[in-house]
Amino acid sequence: MKKKRRSTRWKVTNVRNLFLAFQMAIVLVLSGGHVYGMADEPLLNLSLKNVAIKDALWEIEKQSKMVFVYNADDLGKAGKISVEIKGKTVREALDICLKNSGFEYTIEQNTVVIKRKVAAKTTNVQKITVKGKVVDKSETGLPGVTIVLKGTSVGVVTDMNGHYSITIPLMGNPVLVFSFIGMKKQEVAVNDRQEINVILEEDQTEMEEVVVTGIYSRKKESFTGSSQTYKAEELKMIGNQNILQSLKALDPAFNIMENNQYGSDPNRTPDIEIRGKTSIVGMKEEFGEDPNQPLFILDGFETTLETIMDLSLDRVASVTLLKDAASTAIYGAKAANGVVVVETKAPVQGRLRLSYNGSFEVSFADLTDYNLMNAAEKLEFELLAGNFKSNLIAFEEANKIRYNNLLYNVNRGVNTYWMSEPLRTGLTQRHNVYVEGGDSQMRYGLGINYTNIQGVMQESRRQVMSGNLDLLYRKGKLSYSNKLTVDYTKTNDPIVPFSEYSRANPYYTKYNEDGGIDKWLENNEELGVSVPNPLWNASLNSYDKGNTISIRDNFQMEYRPWNFLYVRARFGITKSTTDDETFRSPEDTKFDDSVESLKGSYTDMRRESLSYEGDFTITYGQLLADVHQINAVFGASCSESNSDYKSFSAAGFPEGNFTKPSFASGYAANGKPSYSDSKKRTANFYFNGGYSYDNRYLLDVNFRADGSSVFGSNKQFTTTWAIGLAWNLHNEGFIKNNTDFFSMLKLRASIGNPGNQNFGSYKTITTYKFNNWLLNDFGTGLLVDAFGDPDLEWQKTIDKNIGFDVSMFNNRFHVNFDYYYKVTDPLMASIGIPLSVGVSQRLANVGKQVSKGYNGTIKYAFIYRPKERINWTTSFTFRHGHSYYDKIGKNLDQYNKENRSNSLARYYDGGSPSDLWSVRSLGIDPATGKELFLTEKGRITFTYDYADEVVVGNSEPDLEGVLGNSFYYKGFSCNFYWRYSFGADAFNRTVYSKVENISKESLKQNQDKRALYDRWKEPGNGAKYKGISLTENTPISSRFVQKNNYLTLESVRVAYEFSPEWMQKIHFSGMTVSAYMNDICRFSTIEDERGIDYPFARSFSFALSINF
Repeated sequence: MKKKRRSTRWKVTNVRNLFLAFQMAIVLVLSGGHVYGMADEPLLNLSLKNVAIKDALWEIEKQSKMVFVYNADDLGKAGKISVEIKGKTVREALDICLKNSGFEYTIEQNTVVIKRKVAAKTTNVQKITVKGKVVDKSETGLPGVTIVLKGTSVGVVTDMNGHYSITIPLMGNPVLVFSFIGMKKQEVAVNDRQEINVILEEDQTEMEEVVVTGIYSRKKESFTGSSQTYKAEELKMIGNQNILQSLKALDPAFNIMENNQYGSDPNRTPDIEIRGKTSIVGMKEEFGEDPNQPLFILDGFETTLETIMDLSLDRVASVTLLKDAASTAIYGAKAANGVVVVETKAPVQGRLRLSYNGSFEVSFADLTDYNLMNAAEKLEFELLAGNFKSNLIAFEEANKIRYNNLLYNVNRGVNTYWMSEPLRTGLTQRHNVYVEGGDSQMRYGLGINYTNIQGVMQESRRQVMSGNLDLLYRKGKLSYSNKLTVDYTKTNDPIVPFSEYSRANPYYTKYNEDGGIDKWLENNEELGVSVPNPLWNASLNSYDKGNTISIRDNFQMEYRPWNFLYVRARFGITKSTTDDETFRSPEDTKFDDSVESLKGSYTDMRRESLSYEGDFTITYGQLLADVHQINAVFGASCSESNSDYKSFSAAGFPEGNFTKPSFASGYAANGKPSYSDSKKRTANFYFNGGYSYDNRYLLDVNFRADGSSVFGSNKQFTTTWAIGLAWNLHNEGFIKNNTDFFSMLKLRASIGNPGNQNFGSYKTITTYKFNNWLLNDFGTGLLVDAFGDPDLEWQKTIDKNIGFDVSMFNNRFHVNFDYYYKVTDPLMASIGIPLSVGVSQRLANVGKQVSKGYNGTIKYAFIYRPKERINWTTSFTFRHGHSYYDKIGKNLDQYNKENRSNSLARYYDGGSPSDLWSVRSLGIDPATGKELFLTEKGRITFTYDYADEVVVGNSEPDLEGVLGNSFYYKGFSCNFYWRYSFGADAFNRTVYSKVENISKESLKQNQDKRALYDRWKEPGNGAKYKGISLTENTPISSRFVQKNNYLTLESVRVAYEFSPEWMQKIHFSGMTVSAYMNDICRFSTIEDERGIDYPFARSFSFALSINF
């Protein structure tokens, strides 16, 4: 039945009064903001000749601004009229137009309902009550089945046992429509029956998992690549924070690298890997981008990591991870690191629906890994270290006075816990409202999202406000869709890092005797001891803030001339502007030694970007002779990305209240405004072909030609390819006809050479910079800024993968396993060149990198009764990987030398990116307290020599993953996930810098308790650490490399989905309440401080989802 508009009858009960405001708002929007009563109906003027009654009503609708509801097909048969109407009300005009037409009308609030007149003899319509039960093929009752009288909104849902009862008017031959998710819809004629029992069959097309690549979609069963798709419901089982945190727990191949420096800072983007690394580690700064980051696709268009991080989970329909060459090769030279494809929800056809999703989260800092001294311990440590002794008599007395003053503080009970000062209980809220509706031709959706993340540090905040408008229109063989999104992000960061509080000595008081904040915790000019008060700097008008506004519009048009062929064109454009401002008050302690004209600082940075992307594809798919399935995709795409960056720094502010740059005395020392721009263009042509014989033997072929301005002028085009093979053993007769154990048994293999373009726009091109001090008769001078290489080879990865997928015992047992072997050749890296040429390094091809490993998932349902909504499933994910360099020679020796004093990473042939290099240590000699070392050849010595460095550990775990359990019982669900990691080694920086290597300057800061209790004291004393010394520098040795095994309770969720019967009573479509706990506890074998400048956090949250 075709309807012009649909409306919702307003019947307000006491329960629904809470949501009356929401519903009225929607009616006001759709009706242009007017709701008329009897007294204020507008007066109409019409002059129509020989027009259809339907057209006359349309004129009345436009003038009255009311909403008309009618059956367009019926009204189109009502004939034509001629009318002259002047100064008539809506009701009078309707009476004239519908006279003798066989139609009548009713007006409810602002809605006019027009329907065919019922003959007088049917004034008292006879009704019939139909009862029955809806079951599946196993005769199990199905709860929540929707039964609707066809052509009306009269309907009910089945109870927990599948029973129903519906009363309908007995006119003509009524038909009942039975529908249920995952089942085929059935229409049953009543035929005067009072009992109708129905058996619903599974809808295989709806049940089958589909792989969405962003360019084409393919059934999972007929796809040869390694991929995994997660629905929004699965993502929300982990948490309600963002897509990335959920994927980390769900998929073993998806890894978020822990950021020990910035912990849970909401304004930091994480480093992400899918199945290991394809580029040299530690080159993020040199390349301008993370070369190991996967490609992100949002609704078919390339997007940024930050956009995905800020995307509300309530907008997400599904996320697909593409892992091997067969699945990623369609993206060619950008896909070596894997692809994350995100699809947002599309408006649902039907009557107007309003949905609300909201959550409230409480988070607090996790400080369990800090083991700092108290006031008495720290003072004792300084005394043992000789901090209060001096060779000069004048200083000896001053040191004694200082010690006594500090001892007096300790004795009177001063033991300040500084780490609580910058912290707070973070209160985070997320809200999403979405309105959707439409018919088979036109669908619409309007959404508003607000997220306010309060970090666990004061002044730490991330606010995201976004709106989206989704439109879909279908007319015959043509369809159009447009998704418009506007995002506004506002950030604030604390000006004083957490480390300044954690390092403050506990024998200082926070406040002075008057309750005020002193600028210095101690300022002893005679001894040269100046210790700033972090509370002072935090109390000033300093700030670090930013904002970003982004507009994305994605348009798509499809034409389907035949069922087996469709043509699609897409165009997307994104515009974003980011402003960052940082101001430090001239009263900050860091400016105490500066001249007045340089006290205080202000920095302003502005980045603008504009990018567009378009593609055109032709897709063919047809089944021939019932056994030959052929799929083909031909396409071309192009893109351009432009960005401008400008910044300046100012200095010299008269006082802290004057925070704007106009108050500055000038630019920062030796500074001036800076400006840069970049442009990146790509052009691509691709082909994907798929063949399946009887859904048993599968073949996928990919070929793509990529052109990019990123690479040298002689190498701007390259080709990538991939081949995938698979065998659906479960469809073979010798299995299918002899056992029903397997619902899926697939073997897969693939090989391809996807590439990597995660490099800055001009890294391969010789670029110049202007220098005003080189002015001459010919104009402004130029200097070489970077040397390019016109013959620079594209970085490609030969990616080999074998795997299998198994589902057994009526879908109770699932196994997914993949083994990969990737060779990136050639690698790209910045190598050192002589400074005499004007620059210190350039980008070059150096050697290759080999990565290999495996990952998988095992799931088993101990209890599996889906029809009764009872389920208990245990899942176990695992991964392991290993990489090594080859043929890099001495090209990266400059980094090996630079890393000696601060890092254990080295770049040698045969060495792994995760290897930890150092000199082997035999521990502390009990007799002398000195460290014993082992040379490369195995000789014991007291002498440390960098030439004796060997591999002393590896930061890659032997095995890591997640152990999960999911329980579901008739609407109640519980999920919990434990993350484990075993076999990895880590450099314990806390022991290196806060137990040993404590200098006299370091005594101004608090230190780890082990520096007092676990150090060597006298001959014969067996100790882990050297004796206390303020002068001796301890080099990095294997003694500081420790096992890093850990177990973390990553996620706990408890939820309840209210029954359809109860929802029907209060006129809701559905409601779910959830409670989460994330990162609640952590057990580790290493005692190392985590969250140095920003602590890690634990969180509890409550979420509510309502559909009206």
